[in-house]
Amino acid sequence: MVSRTFRFLLLSLVLFSAVFAQTLTVKDIMREPSVAGMRPEAERLSPDGRFVVYAWSAEGREPRDLYIVNADGSNARILVSAERNFEPRATPPESKLDYGLTVRDDFQKAREKNLGGVDISPDSKRILFLQNTDIYVLDLEDKAVLTDEEKAKTADYWRRYEEQIVRRANLIPNLIETLKTAGVIEKEIFDKLAGIRSKLLNAINEKPADDGQSAARKDWILQTDSEFAAGVERLRNLRTNYPSLRSNASYSNLLDELQGIENRLAVAKIDYDRIAKESPTIKPRRITRTAGVEAGARWLTNDAILYSSNGNYFVLNLRETALVQITKEANPAAFVSVFNVAPTRDGKLIAYVVSDGSKQRALFVPNYLDEFVQTPTTRRGFTEQKLFVTPADGSLEKPYEIKLPKAEGAGYLRSVKWAADNASLVVDRVDQDLKRRQLFYVYLAGSKAEKTILVTEERDAKWIAPLSRIVEPHPADRTKILFASERDGYNHLYLATLERAAPEPNPSGEIRQEVPGDAGFTGKIETKQLTQGAFEIDWAKWMSRQNAFVYSSTETGTATRDFYVGTETGSRPFFSGEKGMKTSPQLSDAAPADDVLLYEFSKWNRPTELYTFQECANCDAIRAPRKLTASAPDAFLQTNWSAPKFVDIPARDGKIIKAKIYLPEDFNKVKDKPKGKTKDEPWFPMVVFVHGAGYLQNTIDGWNNYYREFMFNELLVQKGYVVLDIDYRGSAGYGRDWRTDVYDFLGGRDYEDHLDAIDFMVKNYRVDPKKIGAYGGSYGGFMAEMLAFRTDKIACAAALRPVADWKNYFASSPVYTAERLGFPEKNVEAYKRSSPIAYAGGLDKPLLILHGLVDDNVPAQDSMQLIEKLIRLEKTDHFEAMIYPSENHGFTRPSSWTDEYTRILNFFDKHLK
Repeated sequence: MVSRTFRFLLLSLVLFSAVFAQTLTVKDIMREPSVAGMRPEAERLSPDGRFVVYAWSAEGREPRDLYIVNADGSNARILVSAERNFEPRATPPESKLDYGLTVRDDFQKAREKNLGGVDISPDSKRILFLQNTDIYVLDLEDKAVLTDEEKAKTADYWRRYEEQIVRRANLIPNLIETLKTAGVIEKEIFDKLAGIRSKLLNAINEKPADDGQSAARKDWILQTDSEFAAGVERLRNLRTNYPSLRSNASYSNLLDELQGIENRLAVAKIDYDRIAKESPTIKPRRITRTAGVEAGARWLTNDAILYSSNGNYFVLNLRETALVQITKEANPAAFVSVFNVAPTRDGKLIAYVVSDGSKQRALFVPNYLDEFVQTPTTRRGFTEQKLFVTPADGSLEKPYEIKLPKAEGAGYLRSVKWAADNASLVVDRVDQDLKRRQLFYVYLAGSKAEKTILVTEERDAKWIAPLSRIVEPHPADRTKILFASERDGYNHLYLATLERAAPEPNPSGEIRQEVPGDAGFTGKIETKQLTQGAFEIDWAKWMSRQNAFVYSSTETGTATRDFYVGTETGSRPFFSGEKGMKTSPQLSDAAPADDVLLYEFSKWNRPTELYTFQECANCDAIRAPRKLTASAPDAFLQTNWSAPKFVDIPARDGKIIKAKIYLPEDFNKVKDKPKGKTKDEPWFPMVVFVHGAGYLQNTIDGWNNYYREFMFNELLVQKGYVVLDIDYRGSAGYGRDWRTDVYDFLGGRDYEDHLDAIDFMVKNYRVDPKKIGAYGGSYGGFMAEMLAFRTDKIACAAALRPVADWKNYFASSPVYTAERLGFPEKNVEAYKRSSPIAYAGGLDKPLLILHGLVDDNVPAQDSMQLIEKLIRLEKTDHFEAMIYPSENHGFTRPSSWTDEYTRILNFFDKHLK
């Protein structure tokens, strides 16, 4: 396969050996560009399955550009440059004083230029995206044209790059000969490298009519040179198997010369990539130019765009240059919003939900960084919700309201989707204080023949599972609905089939309903369970082939994900591939015979990359997944990271806690033990990392947003710490009982899981029971505080953006909190026993509190209240605190990350070493 893959290549990362040969530093981990590179994101698979569009930056810095690559991995290229496309809006003037804080610094301005909200037209010929809250449209059939001067400049920089490739290739025969003279016998390596070298030089020395500037030729050279570079790296690594090479002067001198060439090669590649990026791309058209904020843009048809502006939705017809307002209910001043906007496949009807938040509580998130203190608010809480349907052409003055059976207690509409007939709705609702789930089928929504049918209903005495949100109406059969449920203890797939009603005799020929000859449904439902077992389904989608669907499952192990093809009669693996985390799937639906699946793949030490798999129902040959991106720097991939040990830890109630353990390199070496300690005595300090969210899974063989913490844990291991990371009670991926064991007491069984895991480590991994610390953010910060206040099993704890009082978090995130603890006024004791602030008097060990001041998820109010209580309790000697004025719940600035984790590292070194 000829493939052009953009590589993350910076000179600072080419010279990586010095960085990773020594102990990592916090600054190394948190810097931008990251040592792990930048992940492609916002990827979209074209409806016809031919190509993928994604946002990324080859330099590893914001802003992200828009890239396009064929679904087979070929012809990757920049589609839109964020810098070149950016059209700034008027911005408030900065302070005229030349000192103090610059609010909109280069870091902030770069992020304002990011591209996002990508969507591809149904015919796969146009792309829309958002930049600076305006909508742009790109016609893929337009062509970019280079001037003669630009062609010459690009060709010159490519030739410079080729010259360095040739220099490296010419050095290799000398290096191989030196190795042979030194007695190295690696014929397979030498022969393979010689073959690749020959092909590479032949390709470069050819003189095509286009002077070697064709994209295909460059793709081939880039791919072959990548293979050659991998072979050269194997020559470098021979020092491991042949220790005598370390004292071989000729070999060392050649390696030094090789390093110099590779540095120049990297610089030449950077220069060429920069010039190529500056070359003309297809010019997008700016579709909106308003003072408002455009969002949620998507293609309604090949010529029409559905989008929101200041809360209400509009349809813009590009062919007719016509704008129609679809919704009128949204009113930000009155706290009324529109969401769950769902158009039919043919683009003729639009369903939407109107949410009245006038009774919600206003949360203030003060910003102290500007010249005057700003006090923006966000509103949170349960809302009154109504469902409407209206024509997409704006022909109806007043929309139809869909009258569902009256909800009971607090709840919300989880999803609204259209059935295959483009006339009937499937509505998923949770009510009865989040303990009942109802799935409705609204036959011929908005018509005189409208009928609401209850497809399924289930209750959970604790709370309805978030994973059961999977609801997929069959794309061709309006009688079938694929949905998920935890009713047997694990999230599995079920198929509901509605029974059709027989038409009544009509000898007079009168029209008795909206659709003559269609008698609708009887109301009887047949429900069949399609998957079963002690595993979870976390995604499912109908395939283009009727009655088959693809789903993602933990069937082969909770630490990985695999895809399967299912039918009413059984399932099979979709394809065989490397074990790891396969996530964020998208399935094309425009090619009836060959469905294309786009997904992200990662392993614990391999950052997320994009892959595709194309099914071929009538092919004899077995197809393999295609890798589309290579965004991780070679420096990172070649680093010998400490491998996690996946272990099962018994809990006190007999259940099994899934965990990852990271051990220092010298764990089994007696010579480095402290004075007076025997080999089997406990003497290793340990840090417990507590993942956030509560309902999240971190004991996985994959990559996630905890990549900074992964590298920080590596730093701890290099400094001699054991690191423990568990999926405690309440974590995702282990079924209903594990998920709900925290009900009515956050800090109950999840807290006990940490105590049991600590005891296990002390007993089995020579951990010093007097030198154990804990840290975590959000829910992890909450647990760190619980451990600091309630047990003597740890010596210190660092709590990042922690929940200290669940009553506060109910105001910020009522659904999450009510699911687990009910309502504060009804379940006072549960809130009290679950809140760290209630145990603050028990603090007798060091606690470090760190919080972003503009956090609108866990507001800084929690830490402020806890700090004040600790002061009043005269706990001054036991706690420290740091507030980050510019940071939200998830930090963004490298300087803030560095400050925070430097404090955590120093804190652990001070109290555990």
